[in-house]
Amino acid sequence: NVTKDGNYKGSGSLGFSIMGKSTGQITKIIEVEAIRLVDLAERYNKPIVIEKLDTTQSKTGNRYGNKHANRMRSMFAYEKMTSAILNRADKRGVAVFQVNPAYTSISGKMKYMRKFGISIHQSAAFTIGRRGLGYKEKVPGVLQPYIPKKDAHHWSHWHQLNNRLDIRTHHFYQLYDVD
Repeated sequence: NVTKDGNYKGSGSLGFSIMGKSTGQITKIIEVEAIRLVDLAERYNKPIVIEKLDTTQSKTGNRYGNKHANRMRSMFAYEKMTSAILNRADKRGVAVFQVNPAYTSISGKMKYMRKFGISIHQSAAFTIGRRGLGYKEKVPGVLQPYIPKKDAHHWSHWHQLNNRLDIRTHHFYQLYDVD
């Protein structure tokens, strides 16, 4: 939940399991969760902001990777979830915005995860919500020395940081005070 001025108001998650379910069961579960999400947005008079992912084979394919991970990726059915949200939101008059998810996990982790005591997924979702409102995530001052190309686009800054600070979250917070 993001305020109109981009501040964190709270978060939660809609939990569901699709392991071992048939395609029809997965579709029904996704539809039920989409209804819950849109109902929440309608109750709080908020739009929904979702990631606009590239689901083409070149982006999602991983022929030589972990079979379980590949199955989870394909099972999640991003397109079904997006379609269910868009359809329900259209019926209920709830606005839906799709944004580029580039670097939302890394910027959310580095800026908001510890600050608000939320998961990496919730911090990425918060960043996605802020992006839907037009906010840009600037790198905290304490991390500026790790950005060699300061005049580059802010997404490039997050890319540079991600490459330079490839460490576990708890080690990151032990090394840097980004609050």
